[in-house]
Amino acid sequence: MSDLQDFLMDSFEDAEVIERKVSLGGKDKVMKFKSISATTGDEIRKSCRKTTFHKGQRIVETDQDAFVAKLITETTVFPDFKSQELQQSWGVLGAENLLNAMKAKMKDGEYATLSNIVSEINGYNKTMDDLVEEAKN
Repeated sequence: MSDLQDFLMDSFEDAEVIERKVSLGGKDKVMKFKSISATTGDEIRKSCRKTTFHKGQRIVETDQDAFVAKLITETTVFPDFKSQELQQSWGVLGAENLLNAMKAKMKDGEYATLSNIVSEINGYNKTMDDLVEEAKN
């Protein structure tokens, strides 16, 4: 039987920084990542939503590309996409603009790999079987 102690604030762990070797621009680079909170994830999703009305019906769409870009910039600790020095070296302003500038120099598969790493670190990669197995334990 579970104990209430499992849900007290002290029993929740802070996200740790995870180092991964990633191939970007044809070269291996060491990057550091830290998962975001569910609250931050909600804020990112909301910022990527667009609401339209069609025949009186409210339609809410999420720009998946914008969501992934913001997820990458928020999850990546190193390099810091918010770094003014890094943005200046690429001639851009803003974290997402820096990522887009870097993306232009990456192979498509490299960006997909980066996206997959960030998704995994934030817990989006778990299959239903994985979730069922976790629930059993």
